[in-house]
Amino acid sequence: MERVTEAHAVATTAGDALFREALQVAPVATVVLDRAGLVVACNRAFVDLVQVPAAKVVGEPFLGWLARATEREGFGRSFMGLRDKDAGRGFSLEVGLVPKLGPRVECTVQVQRLGDGHVTVTCHPSVDKSLSPEAELGLAVTRSLDALDQGMLLVDLESKIVHANPAAVELLGDAIVGRSFLELADPDSVSQLTRALTVAHAGSWQGEVELRRFDGEPVPVELSLAAGTGPAVVLVRDVRERRRRAFEERLIGQVDRCLVSSPDPRASVMAACAALGGGLGCERIVVLVRVGGAWVRWPWDARGTHRVVPLEVEPPEQWDDAPPLETVDPSDPQVRGCFGPLEPHDVAHRVVLRAPSRVVGHLLLVQGREAWDARDRTLIGGLASQIALGLANGLLTIETRELAAYQAMVLDQTTVLLDSVDAEGRVITWNRASEQILGIPGDQALGRRLGLEVAPAVDPRQWEALWSTLLREGMVAREITLLGPESLPADKREVPLHVEARLLRDEGEVRGAVIVGLDLRERRGLEQQVLRSQKLAAVGLLAAGIAHEINNPLSGVVGYSKLLLEKHLPDNVREKVEKIAQSGERCRKIVEGVLLFSRQQDGGERRRVDLRRLLDRVLSIGEYQWRMHNIRIIREIDDSVEIQADSDQIEQVMLNLLSNAADAMPRGGTVRVALQRLPDGGARLSVADEGHGIPEEIQARIFDPFFSTKEIGKGTGLGLAISYGIVQDHGGDISVQSTPGHGATFVVTLPASGKSGEPRPDPAAGPPTSAST
Repeated sequence: MERVTEAHAVATTAGDALFREALQVAPVATVVLDRAGLVVACNRAFVDLVQVPAAKVVGEPFLGWLARATEREGFGRSFMGLRDKDAGRGFSLEVGLVPKLGPRVECTVQVQRLGDGHVTVTCHPSVDKSLSPEAELGLAVTRSLDALDQGMLLVDLESKIVHANPAAVELLGDAIVGRSFLELADPDSVSQLTRALTVAHAGSWQGEVELRRFDGEPVPVELSLAAGTGPAVVLVRDVRERRRRAFEERLIGQVDRCLVSSPDPRASVMAACAALGGGLGCERIVVLVRVGGAWVRWPWDARGTHRVVPLEVEPPEQWDDAPPLETVDPSDPQVRGCFGPLEPHDVAHRVVLRAPSRVVGHLLLVQGREAWDARDRTLIGGLASQIALGLANGLLTIETRELAAYQAMVLDQTTVLLDSVDAEGRVITWNRASEQILGIPGDQALGRRLGLEVAPAVDPRQWEALWSTLLREGMVAREITLLGPESLPADKREVPLHVEARLLRDEGEVRGAVIVGLDLRERRGLEQQVLRSQKLAAVGLLAAGIAHEINNPLSGVVGYSKLLLEKHLPDNVREKVEKIAQSGERCRKIVEGVLLFSRQQDGGERRRVDLRRLLDRVLSIGEYQWRMHNIRIIREIDDSVEIQADSDQIEQVMLNLLSNAADAMPRGGTVRVALQRLPDGGARLSVADEGHGIPEEIQARIFDPFFSTKEIGKGTGLGLAISYGIVQDHGGDISVQSTPGHGATFVVTLPASGKSGEPRPDPAAGPPTSAST
């Protein structure tokens, strides 16, 4: 029994569907009424006849479309009588139907009762010979407009919609007829639409506006309005599809341009991903890429910044076989490990970046507020293929550049000149040490011939001989002097180097050479220092021997002259004896200086010495004398520094330097003194004058004993030599920096311990910062 009932239900459902399909294709306007005379179904021909959407027809009484009261009364009486008759019985009447727009339509209606109690009504329009040509034309135009696939509205002078064709109803909704046209406008577009209606009554208007269906859905449309003294005809064209196509074309073009926008493939790929994410309103974008055998993460944020983050968790292999676009769980440990932390509410999608030959990466898109439809997903898939192709092409460049950057970083860690040149001698690589040693930036060196066009040799023939030997023998090693840029002082332009070079060959063809250069300036400076120390030691030994031999007879001269002065002597004799005593005393001081220089005398006790206090005392001792000679002392840096030292010896060094600075300015001037504490606890003392400076040719001799530039009788030539010995004995160093015509600066560095043999601070680490006191 159940099977019979089920079969009957299936048959009934199939029969209803077949009936409705037959009703729709019937060429005659037909409606189906229930026992109350309400329309339960209608076909397209009837909708076209009365010009009312099907949804507005169903549920309405059929009598509502009859024009005259007598016709409604006659149809109603016949319909009521038909309800109790058998199936197949019916009647026929001549009536006039009133469509929504246009004149009444005279019809012959044929009514017939169905087996289930429903009634069918077929309407056959009569050929009215009395219908005017204008009315026929109007009816034809109305039906033609209703057949358009473009929306059409008629708007009266009060902005009320009096007619909407089916396309307009489908676009804007069923309830628009009878409503104000301005109610469809977006609030921001009301003034524009009002102006458009005003302009249309004087001619026509066309433009794009944002309309809203009564259910609130926005609909961008293009309107064409034309009017005169009567209702305005409004053609409505949906531009969503056109805008969508334009958006897709624009986004595809933007991604294409981004992929070739930068010579850096990483920047290009991230720009393309940013364009994709920005176009679809993504809140976050992350790209996973395998570079050099390791997976890395390229995150991007709204500020446009991106960096490279190594991955601790590699993407699982099953991701490669996943669908092109897959929604992922933000709390999945694998997802978080690869793409970084995500918020629980994030709607995230993983996109496989699949190149023609392999998977080159994965893209994570965190969706914004707007949901994506099927068309968006298709667009993402197509653009992901573009990005994957660009990434695959750029990975080789990325890996090559990273390898080159790593090699350059390794080369920059060396302290020697290490460069490469091509077969013509043009620079290909230029490491950081080359910039520091020669003073020439890499961008000025690349592509120029080393030794000729950049850092030319002092003697070009030496470089040509070096290059010829290299080409002939494949390797060469020799010393050569190159020149730095012309902006450097003349004494610093020449850079002596020990150069070793080897040819680079590829299948016997010379491709270039590798050149290694060791800066010889420091070594030569050390050699000169050692030579000076040896020279001073030899002179010291000789001077000590002579001083001891002179000291004995000199003591007699000084002693006997002082005894004679104690006696009563004639004035002329006393004057001569006083000169003998003064000369002997001066010789004694010279002997003491020689002994001190030779370090045969023991120095004083080493203890903690406050150099600032010691400098204060020295300045106070000579203050009056320097003021009388119009010498001004400025203390630029005055740090408090304590070191282990012999205070008397350090005081002598300070006095010697200050006295020399004052002597260098016979007409007066400024002496700048700076006492600076070094990071290791040591001290740097600099004394700078404004004198004529020290010629370069004698700067190497100023610390030699008995060498002086002063007039005879005004100096012994031992002051700087003694100072040099004292500073060396304290483990420090003393140097001079001078340019003729611009004064001289003596720099003394002393270690905190006051012991020799410890590493000494670099005296040329740069001038102290001026701070006048």
